[in-house]
Amino acid sequence: MTSTLFKKIIREHKLSSHLVPVFTLAPELELACSRLADFIGERFVGESRPLMCEMLEEGIAAYKRVRKTGEPHVAFMQGLFRRSYLLYARRYVVTEGERVHVWCPMLEPVTGFEARFPEGAAAMVHEACPERITHKTAAFQLAARALTGEGFRLYFEDYDVAHSYPDSETVGA
Repeated sequence: MTSTLFKKIIREHKLSSHLVPVFTLAPELELACSRLADFIGERFVGESRPLMCEMLEEGIAAYKRVRKTGEPHVAFMQGLFRRSYLLYARRYVVTEGERVHVWCPMLEPVTGFEARFPEGAAAMVHEACPERITHKTAAFQLAARALTGEGFRLYFEDYDVAHSYPDSETVGA
């Protein structure tokens, strides 16, 4: 079932017509995207726009690159998780008066963190998280926390997304 937040992100960023062919080919990806949206939310900023929007656009671009020559649903999933390292590249904070609350990557969903501080002002701080993490590990951790059992199995076994990332480049301190 598609979440309300995922539908809102699709509508606000005009992605619906681009995602229809992807979800027609592989309907299970709609649930995966919905679960990612519920984990990341709409206010966590990637490079310049909401991270979830950037992730969907990256997935759509990957899908389009290989739709006639390969497995576009696999390419979409690989593109979708390609920017997951951005969860560690900057700090997400909520300020309530003099108090500053910092989201710790992967300990709870971003949306859960935001729900604990509904009155606070959310912002991105240009400081990498203290953990050293590779792109591959960031993608794997996001998949493990956001996807259901079957979705994660598809991610890990059938789509083999984890092997599309280099191991050497670290994000964070």
